Amino acid sequence: MHYKRDEAFRFPFSEPVPAEFSLYLKKGSQTGTGTGDAVLLDISPGGTRMRTAFDIPVNREEVAIRLRFNVYQEPIATDGVIVWKEAAGDDWTYGIDFDEDALTAARIVSDLKLRRQSERT
Repeated sequence: MHYKRDEAFRFPFSEPVPAEFSLYLKKGSQTGTGTGDAVLLDISPGGTRMRTAFDIPVNREEVAIRLRFNVYQEPIATDGVIVWKEAAGDDWTYGIDFDEDALTAARIVSDLKLRRQSERT
């Protein structure tokens, strides 16, 4: 099942961007799981497409994901939920919908602009 987005743009990476994630319960006192490695395939201010070897349970009401990645200069950390999942060979691909945060969205856009400028030179 693919989640249809109504966003202004989605930036595909020519080389996937390394990321780190952890899972946590939205309504629990647990701090979350250990970290796992992933790569981001594309990104927008509102979400990303992520690939990892981990088979993550998809349950929007209970499980949330915390991502840490670096689009260009500064590390970005944001929370979200997994909205779709599909097998990709031995790996899994996930659609992540970020929690609404205007500051994080602005940082993503700013870093994407800087990344694009650096790729042109």
